[in-house]
Order: sequence, then structure tokens, then C-alpha cells
Amino acid sequence: MSMHGTSASSDQVINHLSLEDRLAEIIAQYRQERKLGKVVEYQTYQELKAVVANLNLEAGAEDLEQVWQMVTTYLANSVKTSHPQYFNQLWSGQSDAALIGGIVEVMANTSMYTYEVAPMATLVENQMLGVFKKKFGFESGEAQVTTGGSNSNYLALMLSLHHKFPQVKTSGLHTLPPVAVFVSQESHYSLDKAAVMLGIGTDSLYRIAVDERGAMSVDSLEQAIAQAKEDGRVPLCIVGTAGTTVRGAYDPFESLAEIAKAEEAWFHIDGAWGGGAVFADKEKRYLKGFELADSMAWDAHKMLGVPLMFAMLFVREAGHFDRVCNLGDTSYIFHADTEDRDLGPYSLQCGRRVDSFKCWLEYLYYGEAGFTKRINRFMALAEHAEAIILETPELELQSHRWINNICFRFTHPAISDLEAFNREVRNTLHQSGQSFVNVAYLDGEFTIRLIIANHEMTEKNINIFFKEWLTTARTLLPQYL
Repeated sequence: MSMHGTSASSDQVINHLSLEDRLAEIIAQYRQERKLGKVVEYQTYQELKAVVANLNLEAGAEDLEQVWQMVTTYLANSVKTSHPQYFNQLWSGQSDAALIGGIVEVMANTSMYTYEVAPMATLVENQMLGVFKKKFGFESGEAQVTTGGSNSNYLALMLSLHHKFPQVKTSGLHTLPPVAVFVSQESHYSLDKAAVMLGIGTDSLYRIAVDERGAMSVDSLEQAIAQAKEDGRVPLCIVGTAGTTVRGAYDPFESLAEIAKAEEAWFHIDGAWGGGAVFADKEKRYLKGFELADSMAWDAHKMLGVPLMFAMLFVREAGHFDRVCNLGDTSYIFHADTEDRDLGPYSLQCGRRVDSFKCWLEYLYYGEAGFTKRINRFMALAEHAEAIILETPELELQSHRWINNICFRFTHPAISDLEAFNREVRNTLHQSGQSFVNVAYLDGEFTIRLIIANHEMTEKNINIFFKEWLTTARTLLPQYL
């Protein structure tokens, strides 16, 4: 071999190590700073747009230094979702084991459709699905990894339609009668999208009233079913929710299952968020009856704390995925000698990234006992936050607390527009980087929705949040009197 060839090979090794070292440096720095300082260096849309506006993406400079600079810029202007003052979404935080898994998933860069191209990933995913099927009581059924709770809910409605009307697979929707899907008025908006994607339309959704705690009213459901039949519609599916998006409410699953059985309708549970309570010692009682569902959606990247994404759909009876999703000429990818081990034929997707490895490592590290400890801690912190609200005259708890969703607001008899006031307090804290919490509406009433989902959070972090909230509110108060 020539010296020139040897030199070129050495240069490649040096460059490769340089990339690894640089990436390791950025990761280490970000990990050190992710819980410090501001939650976000807030900028308006126009201000942040200017940061990237002058980049000439088409030029292709092939300059890694420019790449590293933009990585730094990207992280500096991103929300620190592991920060202890981040309460904004139904997910937050990060663990070492899952971070390792997420990096390895991307680095291996494989797809989940065949055992041939993803041998280890296929075994890992099957093992994870087996663990969670057993935990949720779907051991005799089947499950698959989806791209998120929205995708799971869509797939569940699709299964319900094909189960009720098997001919739809070949003859299409035009051969079917109008159908009705019954959802809580506080159900996730993905069900509206699912109705559109499925082709049954949003008029097919009957929104059922909830009680004062946010749980679906059984009486209202029965009235809606009677109305749907009067409208000439066939009851297709009843959707219960385990942990509604705003207040974390749980529907009465046993009653819903009984009604669904009587109507020969599919019973689906959207447990994307609140299904995680299955790991809680006390709150798992809210899931009573979920074992009666025909299908259930759950996102491990939410309450369980696995980094985005790792979502699943469980089905009580095996065979549905095969009947609905396995079709078309796939001989170019699925081969007779491996098809019994391939996951692709039973998925809505063809290409699908590996999402299970990070959860597999997380489970390997913490075990079920560790997850139970984590979820119990969330509930204890939520109880602590609730106690602060109840003990503070200026704060109002706006709904019953089920799990780790807390809905509250600042009140004062002289404030005429509580929504405008509370929105300004929230925005002030967000834009200053002190804390990041979300807003929502309950029966048309504006609320601050606090979510506790970071496994590194402490009571001290909760105390700091409310101290800053009250200080900011009291500072702004004279403007509203």
C-alpha cells in the first residue's frame, strides 16, 4: 500500500474522532446547562426568524464548522424541556439511559419493517410490547408501536370500522350506512382528525357532556346513542379517555364497556396520557375497567418519561392488524422465509424509525419498581401543588385534581377580566424565562394548566414556581384595579 493511501486513511480516522469529540463536548455542555438559568431565551417569531434568514441552504458549503455553529444556535434558542420550571406539556425531562438509547437509535439508522434489516430492534420491540401488553392486561391480544397517540387513535377507529363492516376493505365507504362515534366533550382533538382521515366526517362525532369532575356522563352517552339512531346512524365506536388533556379526568370505563357491548360497538380507550397511572399505587384505580376495552392507546413518552417518541396501540383480539394493514404486493421487501418475524406488514407505515430501544434501556435501568416510584412521586408533587393552591387565598383550584394535571388561576374581586390578567402573568413568566406553563379552557373558562412530568423535579421547584407566580401577579395587579 502506498504512503498516500495510508495517510488518507489516517486523516479519515482523525476527522471521525474530531466529530465524535465535538459532539460529545456539545452534549456534555447541554447536559450541564439544561436545568440551569432560564427555561427559554424567549424571542418573538420575527426575531428568531432573522437568526436563520440569511443562511444560504442551497449553496452547500460542505463546512462542518458552519454546522457546529448552527447546532449551538439551535440549542441556545430551544426550550429546555428538562428544566425544573418547565410545566408546559404532557412530557418533560430526560434520563441518562433513554438518552443513550435515543442516540443509538439514530446512529444505527434502521427501519422497523423487516427482521432482516432490523434484527435486534425487532426483538427489542417485541419484548417491550410484550411487557406492556402484560402490564395493561392485553397479553392474549396484540400491540404495535405507532408514531404517537394521535396515530393510535386513528388506527383504533380504522380497526373499529373494518371490524363492523369487513367489506369496507374492498368496496369502500360508499357501501356503508352513516356511522356514529361517541367521544367526551373533553376528548383529544386527534379524534376529530381521525374522523376526517377515515372519511366518516366530523359530523359522525357525538360529543358527550362531562360531569363536574370531567368524566363522561353515562346518561348523556345513552341519550346521544338514541339520538344517533334517530339520525339514521349506526353506533360504531365509544371512546373513553384515561387522563384528559386539560384536567386529567378518567371516564367510567366499566359502564362504557357495558353500553358498547349492548350496542355491538367497538370500545376504545385513549390512554395516551393517563394510562401511565397503571404504575401508580393509588391512581391506578382510575383505570378500573380498561381491561374490557377492544383497544387502548398509550404513550410511554408522556407520563413514563421516555424521550419522544414511543407510543403504542393495544388490541384485545389478535388478528385485526393483519386483516386491516397487511395487503398489496410486498414481495420486494417481505420475504417468505422471514415474514413471520417482520413487523412491517401489520403497520400503517412502511418505513418506521426505531423508537423502542430507548425505552428498553430505560426499563433495563429502572425496572418496574423504578417506574412505580417515578409515577408515585409525580402524584405526590401534584398533591403538594394542590395544597399550595388551596392554602393561598389568591389562588383558585378550578377543577378536581385526578392525577398530575393541576388547573388553577389567580383571583381578585376587583379584576374584571381574569383571563387577560392570568394570561399576562403566564406570558410574563414565559418571556422572562422564569417558568413555562400552559393555558387552556374548562367549560369556556380560562385556566392555567400545570403539568408535573419531570422525574427530576422536587417540592422546592414547585415552591419556586408558585412564589414567582404570586410575585408576578401581585406586581401586575395594580394595572387591573
